[in-house]
Amino acid sequence: MLNLKQLASHAYRQYELVTCVNMLEPWEKKLINGFFLVMLFLVLFSSFMYLPDYMQTLMQFVTPPNWRNSPDNAAYVAQKMARS
Repeated sequence: MLNLKQLASHAYRQYELVTCVNMLEPWEKKLINGFFLVMLFLVLFSSFMYLPDYMQTLMQFVTPPNWRNSPDNAAYVAQKMARS
């Protein structure tokens, strides 16, 4: 079984081969990897910040009106907890 360091090394080598980063010079690799990490961070940040509100808005359009206001609804309870 591979240990964590070997697994990370293998995954990074696969990433280099798939994206052809292994053909670049070291400073170019750092630039491309930095850009990739910044984009990944922005996607994760926006997902955690904005996706719950978008999903709540979507659920308001998808669910029937009488189900939305029922007190035993999990989303209703979560919304009440968030307000307090």
